[in-house]
Amino acid sequence: MKNNSLYWVLGGGCVVNFAAHLWFYPSLPQVIPIHWGMDGTVNGWGPRYVSLILAALPLLMLILMRVLPAADPKRQNYEKFSGIYRGFIISITVFMAAVSWLTELSVFGLLPDGDNLVGNIIVGSVGLLFLLLGNYMPRIKQNYYMGCKTPWALADEHNWNRTNRMGGIVFVVMGLLMLVSCLFSGLLGTGGTMVLILGGIFGGTGWIYLYSFLVFKGIMK
Repeated sequence: MKNNSLYWVLGGGCVVNFAAHLWFYPSLPQVIPIHWGMDGTVNGWGPRYVSLILAALPLLMLILMRVLPAADPKRQNYEKFSGIYRGFIISITVFMAAVSWLTELSVFGLLPDGDNLVGNIIVGSVGLLFLLLGNYMPRIKQNYYMGCKTPWALADEHNWNRTNRMGGIVFVVMGLLMLVSCLFSGLLGTGGTMVLILGGIFGGTGWIYLYSFLVFKGIMK
């Protein structure tokens, strides 16, 4: 599928998704749940028009993903990993459209309060995305939007390739940690789950930057 066709198809899906939210909008109460804790308990509320803002986010994100590469100084490199980028666009758009329905599902009693299903769905989906992205990250070429964009990687193609190969491994590990946190969320509890997830994200990100710097210094050949 050509890039323009992909954007039109996904854009049309986003419009249909927004129209469906409009259909249910009159049935929503004036105050709706908009945020959940890791244990599935609602811990954030807002006016019902927020549901329309959330419903519009997939389309706004799609537009952003269309515009950013065109403004990238290294935009010619996107053709070298166009398949990966298309997969990324599809995954993010579908994920955001699905998440936009959490409010309606909760209001209509299809998403029980206090059940960790919400947290597991979101964390598990992000973990799966990390796993997939990690496997393809070594094929991403230099750009300012996608991949491990350390200062040293952006300045040197060899550093970019090394950094993103390592980044692919790190992303796979972070994805696995997120999936493990879903499987054992009951044993870990909210605190343990957050420590595992945030520890993996911050630790992995820190290691990627350190590794890229070590490649720059010639310590990592």
